[in-house]
Amino acid sequence: MNRYIVIGLLACLTHTVAMGQEQDTLQAIDKMQALQEVVVKGNLPHTRIKGNAMVTRVQGTPLAESGTLGEMLVKVPGMTGTEDSPEVLGKGSPVIYINGRMMRDASELQRLQSGDIRDVEVINNPGAQYDATVRAVVRIRTKKIQGEGLGMDLSMTNEQDLRYGFSRPYGKLGMNYRKGGVDVFGSVYYFHQDSRQYSTLEETTFTSKVFRQTGPYTMTWKNNALTYTAGANWQIADDHFVGARADLTHFLGGTNKVIYDSDIFENDVLTDHLYSEQTSKETKPLGLLTNTYYNGKVGKLGIDFNFDFMTGGVDTDRQNVELSKIDNDFVLSKSGSDSRLYATKLVLSYPLWKGEIEAGTEMTFAKRYNTYWIDKTTIANTDADITENNIAAFADYNCDFGKYGNASVGLRYEHTLYDYDDAKNNDFLHRSMDEFFPTAAYAVTLGKVQAGLSYSMKVNRPSFFAMNDAVTYISRYSLQAGNSQLYNERIYDLTLNAAWKWVSFTASYERCKHPISQWAYLCDNDAVLVKHINLDRPINTYSAYLELTPSVGIWSLNATMGVEKQDFYLDLQNGRTYYNKPVYTANVYNTFMLKYGWKFDINMQFRSRGHNQNFYNDYNRLRMGIVAQKTLLRDKSLTLRAAVLDIFQRYRMNEFSDMGYYRIQQNNRFSTHKLYFSVIYRLNATRSKYKGTGAGKEAQERMKS
Repeated sequence: MNRYIVIGLLACLTHTVAMGQEQDTLQAIDKMQALQEVVVKGNLPHTRIKGNAMVTRVQGTPLAESGTLGEMLVKVPGMTGTEDSPEVLGKGSPVIYINGRMMRDASELQRLQSGDIRDVEVINNPGAQYDATVRAVVRIRTKKIQGEGLGMDLSMTNEQDLRYGFSRPYGKLGMNYRKGGVDVFGSVYYFHQDSRQYSTLEETTFTSKVFRQTGPYTMTWKNNALTYTAGANWQIADDHFVGARADLTHFLGGTNKVIYDSDIFENDVLTDHLYSEQTSKETKPLGLLTNTYYNGKVGKLGIDFNFDFMTGGVDTDRQNVELSKIDNDFVLSKSGSDSRLYATKLVLSYPLWKGEIEAGTEMTFAKRYNTYWIDKTTIANTDADITENNIAAFADYNCDFGKYGNASVGLRYEHTLYDYDDAKNNDFLHRSMDEFFPTAAYAVTLGKVQAGLSYSMKVNRPSFFAMNDAVTYISRYSLQAGNSQLYNERIYDLTLNAAWKWVSFTASYERCKHPISQWAYLCDNDAVLVKHINLDRPINTYSAYLELTPSVGIWSLNATMGVEKQDFYLDLQNGRTYYNKPVYTANVYNTFMLKYGWKFDINMQFRSRGHNQNFYNDYNRLRMGIVAQKTLLRDKSLTLRAAVLDIFQRYRMNEFSDMGYYRIQQNNRFSTHKLYFSVIYRLNATRSKYKGTGAGKEAQERMKS
């Protein structure tokens, strides 16, 4: 085949993608890439605008050599955060989909490798199809693997803490068998959690006197878990897919420990030394999450149906030992939770005029049971049932106007019924809400510049933990509780995306009404209660980010620079306080691709001091890392990867907040200075063809908190 004909065909296919016919184009490109005798030379843009999303190609770029999925995501234009907790710039933690299936377990960030990824779609203002609480979506598509038969992949990783001396091993064994239209897959994943936080804490309480408590504060989390995954898919015909998947989590036990070692000042006079040690032992029943789906077409009508079931819980036994010059105390407490969720989602699509209409429904039925017991008569015990049912209907129309661009409008309706019933305290709340959430987006290509503007109205519902009125004992000076009377946050978002060659730009304006934060209230015995509340003023936030992804020879760069600033103030006892210091971000990822399978990364993440709600971070965070990678064997099936993370040990966070009767300054140092080493081996690996998208995702995430 003539090379220039292939190049011309590829250009036509790229234009078709921009016109919205993405799936057919990608299939055609896959077929062309399978023709080994054809060499195509050309550069498709790394990032392009698609409606309200930015799509970044991974396959065939240095991003494909990033290591794990988590390590890759933080390098994708439009994203930031860490490999354990990626974020969308200015939007926070996203809902992540992998081949249409929601990522339910954060360990998948380590289990999936960047070399399996074809492209990443970052939606920083999601449309009507997504739950009204979802502020950002990341859709990941894996590359198509040719062939059938039995495949296996094995990965083993260890993170050795270089400052505190502990290790965190984890590993996965996965198998996949594919024959004809049948695909069977399964895996087992072991994870050892060992995290430390070392802090200095200063708390000032304004009651009848001024109490100041200052000293070191440490937290340790240790637990072990096994996750078993099994599933099957059946391609009945070209346009008909069915399948089922189950994830079973076996928690092997965990212990959390919190230690305060503080001097107590009363009106600036040292009166006591308090040593407080809280030890929590957690047990969990087997956690189960299942998904079944159908995906197909009947004529021109597209059908995507999912049904999810989720169950889980946790029981915690705590003991607080308090030693002081005044007296000693020994406090026992227990808490428990049990959660169940049923969810279903149906999406229908049909071509209409110059575009496609998409409509459907999503129903989520969630129930949580909370208990809390403490052997102090001054604190009430809790025995509460929480029920939340959400029924939604949505419609979205996308229209292609050719050279004049692409536009979409959508509307989502949600009926939410919330019941809170605490039998021991005769506390009952019934809340019924009917809400509409409009969305709109427009994208156009102007010469070599692609641009997209989108608007949405969102809501943030508090977690079940934040709505739990149970009072948790922290120390004799401070208590903590949720608030069943919380209102939802309402968020209005306007976002602009633009891309030109290897340059992309994102800017947004966001207005949040009834923001949820924490505040302090006076209690008896010179103690304060820190409680979740809705702040009485809206928060306006402005952000802008510029991203650069050039490549020259063996070197490629992924760089992000930006600023985020909020407009917000509160009237406190000592006058009006403004919370508007901007936060600057600079992320720089340098990749060097060398011969013989060698690759080196030099990475930097920087985030300046600044405000977030009524909290102020007064430390400039810096995280530097160096990564070395080598592929071995003729088929490159063996990969060795080593890294040193947080080289200068400057990844910290110092937070200050004034809550009226209570002020807190907490300087945190995390266990991020590590030596990382992993071994990855694959034998005839084939990707699962799972097409389930799941349902009730927002409620699933809130039940985990």
